[in-house]
Amino acid sequence: MKSDIERMPTGIPGLDVVLNGGLLRGAAYIVQGPPGAGKTILSNQICFKHTRNGGTALYVSLLAESHDHMIHYMKQMGFYADDSVPRLLTYLSAYVTLEKEGLRGVIRLLGQEARRNGASLVILDGLFVIHDVAGSEHEFRTFVHELQGQAALLGMTLVILTNQQREPSSPEFTMVDGWIELRDVSQGLRSVRSLSVHKQRGGNFVRGEHLFRITDDGIKVFPRLEARGTSVEDEDEQTGRVASGIAGLDTMLHGGYPAASATLVLGPTGSGKTTLGLQFLSKCTSQEPGVLLGFYERPKRLQIKGKSIGLDMPGLVASGAVTLMWHSPAENLVDELAYELIECVERTGARRVVVDGLAIFRDSLLHPQRLQSFVNALNQRLRARGVAVLWTLESKELFLPEELQSDELSAVADNVILLHYALRKGVLRRNLSILKIRDSDFDPISEEFFIDGTGVQFGDKDLGLLRPEGAPADPAEGGTHTALARRTGKKRH
Repeated sequence: MKSDIERMPTGIPGLDVVLNGGLLRGAAYIVQGPPGAGKTILSNQICFKHTRNGGTALYVSLLAESHDHMIHYMKQMGFYADDSVPRLLTYLSAYVTLEKEGLRGVIRLLGQEARRNGASLVILDGLFVIHDVAGSEHEFRTFVHELQGQAALLGMTLVILTNQQREPSSPEFTMVDGWIELRDVSQGLRSVRSLSVHKQRGGNFVRGEHLFRITDDGIKVFPRLEARGTSVEDEDEQTGRVASGIAGLDTMLHGGYPAASATLVLGPTGSGKTTLGLQFLSKCTSQEPGVLLGFYERPKRLQIKGKSIGLDMPGLVASGAVTLMWHSPAENLVDELAYELIECVERTGARRVVVDGLAIFRDSLLHPQRLQSFVNALNQRLRARGVAVLWTLESKELFLPEELQSDELSAVADNVILLHYALRKGVLRRNLSILKIRDSDFDPISEEFFIDGTGVQFGDKDLGLLRPEGAPADPAEGGTHTALARRTGKKRH
């Protein structure tokens, strides 16, 4: 049954998704968090977004500090608008009223000012001050109860800020209509901010912990990707094959990667994972574009690498056929990366995606057990848009590994391709093996390949071409003592 309770959008990116549309009108919320967690920015951002939509807001502080001090910092934020203050947003201090008239005086002041300003949104900053001033827990509970009653009576949304860490069973949380908690989460040397909605009467919301950033434009929340899910109706029904950009690999795949599927390319450093990704994107056009999300090689470097294997990457980028996204491998929020990638896919209409670095997602997770469900959720979002996605993951094993984490691989990919080395005649040779293709047959024979100026080529490369002209003979082929000394640095007697 659809709820008839009216909602007030917060205007904060991602938060309205978590709240399933916004804050409830006529409801009272507590926003709890330690100093520095972002409560002041959150509440001011909601106020300015509310006034931009034509609403009127009242910000009431119970703290002794001047509003001028707070406004000075808010003016640095992208959401601040000079024309809203004081026409649509009024700042008011209730500190003196609390000192002279007590809790009853604050309740009376709030009601009078809300009516006088026609405020549909009221922020009350400093609930912990009320708790310290109240003579008893009963008096404190009565104050919170009357605040909630004022919100319902005047049809305004009331947001109460506190930095006090109270137990979930504390009476104020049972009396208000909603409870939002902001936290600072530390993991080793790293700290991130998170938001959780613990309660919202009369409305659904996305439960659990969601990370957020504070930027120059304010707060941006990243709802946990796997908590939202996709419906069965959203799944893409594409069939057929998508060319890999490598003729020999397409033969092994019996026509290419399955359409709208996720492929994992697993291999050690230097084995050709990025090259496979670039050749996959070489089939992109302005009508069927692609995206590469990378972390190790910047866009300029990728274009140079593409040119070295005969690909016109600058031309593909200039025409809009390929979009290159780059992020530093350090200090990432995985949900932020996912939403940025999804937005780019939707904006460009991309049908091919390469994510060059699954390890970055894995290592950026605060809770490593999320990896399978997170990647699976992202793959579902991309499949729903008809995208064939190729992930790369570096393996620690140079040679054909004896064991693979098959359960984890199955969870994150429909198709698995393994790159590995083999030592033959003293030379490291690259090999490609297909481990799994979704609902399809494939060539199970491991194939040797090399990379030249035209990209990946299957077959043997002449060993003579691998050794610089004039170099000593290979000791593995019965070469001279000089060659052995060159390799080992030792002299034979």
